[in-house]
This record gives sequence, C-alpha cells and structure tokens, in this order.
Amino acid sequence: MTNIALDIMGGDFAPDCNIQGAYDALNADKDIRLLLVGPAAVIKDKTSDWPEELKSRIEIVEADEIIECDESPVSAVRHKKNSTITVGANIVKEGRAGAFISAGSSGAVLAAGQLIVGRLPGVKRPPLASMIPTAKGFSLFLDLGANVDAKAEWLCQFARMGSIYMEKVQHKARPSVKLVNLGVEEEKGNALTKEANAMLSQIPEINYEGFIESRDVIMGEADVIVADAFTGNAILKTMEGTLGFVMQVLKSVLKSGLLTKLAALMIMKPLKLKLKEFSASEQGGAMLLGLNGLVMKCHGNASRKDIANGILKSAGFIREDVCGLIREAFAKENSQNNTVE
Repeated sequence: MTNIALDIMGGDFAPDCNIQGAYDALNADKDIRLLLVGPAAVIKDKTSDWPEELKSRIEIVEADEIIECDESPVSAVRHKKNSTITVGANIVKEGRAGAFISAGSSGAVLAAGQLIVGRLPGVKRPPLASMIPTAKGFSLFLDLGANVDAKAEWLCQFARMGSIYMEKVQHKARPSVKLVNLGVEEEKGNALTKEANAMLSQIPEINYEGFIESRDVIMGEADVIVADAFTGNAILKTMEGTLGFVMQVLKSVLKSGLLTKLAALMIMKPLKLKLKEFSASEQGGAMLLGLNGLVMKCHGNASRKDIANGILKSAGFIREDVCGLIREAFAKENSQNNTVE
C-alpha cells in the first residue's frame, strides 16, 4: 500500500471537500491507503456511509487544532503540537506515510516541511515546485515561494531535483532546463542569474539550455523552469491574473449580442474541453522537494478534484521513489566533492 497523510481541515471548503477528494482518490487507485488527519468525530461522521472496502484503507489520526493563515507559521508549528499540519508532517517524519497533503496555511505547511520532515542530506534549500499549463502541455516551475532570497548553488540544486521529478514521474526523457532571466543573452541578468548560469552549464546530469524570458514560460519552451522564489511567485501570480482577465473579457464579448451568444453556444463545448486539458486541478498542488518525504500544498480554495488529484500525484511520487533518487544524486555529488577536497 502507498500511504499518504491528508489534512482534513485545511482549505476554504474543508472538511467536506477534502473528504470527498479522499473518497475519489481511494476509488481511483486501489493501492492507496490514507491517514486522515483531523478531529476523529468529524472524520467518522463524514465517512460513515462509505463502502467497507474504502473504510478498510483509511486510518483516522486525531488532531484537534487548526493553524490559521494569520498566525506566525514557525511559532504555530512549534507550539500547536496537535494541529493537523504538525501532526501530518510528523506522520511523514515517522515513516508512517510517504507524503503529507494540506490546503491549509501555506506558511505553516512550508515551515512544517522544513522543521519537522526535514531536508535530505546535501539539500541546501527545498524549493516549492508546481506543474504549470503551457502551450505545449505542462512544465515544472520552481521555486514558487519557499526561498525568496536565493544563491546560485540553490538554483542548481532546484534544477537537478526538477529534472529527476520530470524524468521519473512525468516520464520525460532528459528534460530540458532553463533559467528565468530578463533576456536570453549571456551578458544579461543580475549577479545571481549570471553565476547560476555558469554553474548550470557545468552540470552534466541535467539538460541545461540557458536562459528563458518570463513571456516564454507559458509557451512551454522548457520542461523545467528555474527561478528564485520572488521571481517565480511573481510570474505565477501574473499568469493567474492574466488568465482570469482574458476569461472575463471573453465572457463579456460572447454575451454582448445575439450573434455572439450564438457563437458562444457553438464554441463553448470545445473551449471547455481545451481548458480542461490545461487545468491546474489535474496536478493537485505544489510540491516541496528535497525533503525526507513529500509535502504537497494544495491551493486554499482547492476543490474536490484538486484534493483527489493531489493524492494521486503524490502516490506516483512515492512509487517512483523521487526522494530516494534525490538522496542518491546528492550523496554522489557530496562524495565527489569530498574526493576533490
């Protein structure tokens, strides 16, 4: 069985949405076992009418505290020992599950990942990574929020971890890697990008192809896109806002007259099908890579589908032993560095 811990109380639509997502994931994959973290009475009530086969693949883990979004993440993780996020992270630390998923406080989830689950040996900083929709399908974008101030060495490690994930979980042979910059010419960029570019060019384990401008991120010009968290988060939020704006304009135009309304009837079905292909809900959430287990952060307004897909994606991560592969890669690197020294 692939064991995954799920925060039942995290997110805007908890606990119902999370319970429903868990139900769908268990139905979709018979080899998944879920540790549902939250108030036992609530979980028992919400799962009371589940088929016995599904009930046999869940374990209820009591946690009666919730970390709110306005609390100090580090302080809350340290002091709220029985919060769903703290308990869920400890389940991974103890080896009872290979992944922990939460739609709760982003800061608390990231803090619990680093403070409780802990980094793999050799990993300097864990990046927050997410599959983003592009013109060519999906690309892995990292760092999206975990390390606002970065070093060139960290960006190189992000590239290696991202490459391992894309190759093993997304089955992309020798995935291409690019570094976000304000231009593609080598002389452009700040000190960080110039130094990282030089270092990335010397790593044979990755297929590094140089710089990528922010406008080309959504065009799918690379399989793995690397940036510091400040840049990555700004690009991601801009993409989300732009998409929302475009959809608003499209709806306004299609509702503006009789002819456009008729046109809307004709294109709505194929448009919805195309948009579904690029839906972020298919990916579940963002992953904190480089830890002794997977920590996945779902969006605060995560839907039933988001939760289900987050569980299914996490199962693939565990089965491909991405943590083990990252551990092995960095252990080899450290060994080589010690030999040189």
